[in-house]
Amino acid sequence: MLTPREKPYLEGLNSYYLHLEKFIEHMQGEVGSGGVHCKSPNLEMLIYFNEHEIISSLLQKKGKEAKYAPSYEIARGSFYGANFLIKVYQLDAHAIFFWAQLPPFQRAKSILKSTEIPLPDLVFRLRQKQFSGFIEVQVLSKPDGGILFFHEGERVGGSYSWGKGGMSTAHEDYNTLLGRIQSAEATFTFGSFVKE
Repeated sequence: MLTPREKPYLEGLNSYYLHLEKFIEHMQGEVGSGGVHCKSPNLEMLIYFNEHEIISSLLQKKGKEAKYAPSYEIARGSFYGANFLIKVYQLDAHAIFFWAQLPPFQRAKSILKSTEIPLPDLVFRLRQKQFSGFIEVQVLSKPDGGILFFHEGERVGGSYSWGKGGMSTAHEDYNTLLGRIQSAEATFTFGSFVKE
């Protein structure tokens, strides 16, 4: 499951102590829009909400693909059926619908290193291939990194460990990522969006 790279607004909560509807209602008032990430040994869920409604629920059983639940009731039932560790991500109004409607993706098995190919060269190659998907960038010596999103070869934004809001289109953030990779080795993993 793909989660934003920004520091969670809340983390370390246990579902045992939470009433899901009241908790989401409280978060709607406190952060506006975001995602509740629930993780147990056998199931992972992301419930996306804005100020007015629950937008979508994504469920992933261990070893299976993540799928959108046709109704929130499925996520709600799953929530009360297991014990989850909870994180909440605050997402900006323009980012919430991007995350809540992220297309299904296929992860590549290969992992590239920044010592093998510099990130700008990789981005250039993806542009030529009209790539739609994402690159997860992880700096090995620090908890720094990001997710770069692409649509038909164009970089449309990114989610960064030092960022806010879930989706930055600022060149400064991309340049910060490049700077952090230059001073330390990083790995690149890929996900390609699957056309349904």
